[in-house]
Amino acid sequence: MATQSERRAATRTSLISSAEKLFVTQGFDGTSTEDILAAAGVSRGAMYYHFPTKREVFEAVFVATSDGAIKRSGRAAKKSDSPLESLINACLSWLKEVRKPEIATILIDQAPQVLGWERARDLEAATSLGLMTSGLKAAAEAGEIEVPSIEIAARFLNAVLAEAALVALHSDKRVPQKELEASIRHLITGLSTKS
Repeated sequence: MATQSERRAATRTSLISSAEKLFVTQGFDGTSTEDILAAAGVSRGAMYYHFPTKREVFEAVFVATSDGAIKRSGRAAKKSDSPLESLINACLSWLKEVRKPEIATILIDQAPQVLGWERARDLEAATSLGLMTSGLKAAAEAGEIEVPSIEIAARFLNAVLAEAALVALHSDKRVPQKELEASIRHLITGLSTKS
């Protein structure tokens, strides 16, 4: 028999999963609280226990989508003996992830309007900055790169990837994936002590 804690976690997961599907297909404005409740099969009280507002549901969806994209890109990235090459591969895998319509819809299209650009950036950075920071730190410790500040370099790299995703998704002229990947690779290898 499930504990109260397990039931609450299952309810939260169901709300996030159901809301994500609705936000992708109907948009934030087109999705009502009643739609989320019906799709998740939970009561209004159960929803409000976890999320007092629809915006807070969206924020949880955003975090889950961002976390999932980062984790999948980390697993999909080709591993290398070079920490710098591993970081590049993880960044390129993330760019492929955010080109998926269901991910782009939440992270790129809706989040800035629903959460505001600054809040969306802060939430996403909480996940992706960790990946950038650890990758850059490993490359620096291996002697592959030399940067004055790992933290600032991670923020720059994170911003570059976000901009690359926007260009890939919203440019009037679709940018080929190979061109994006080559540009990201060129930028990151520019940090190399061997360049």
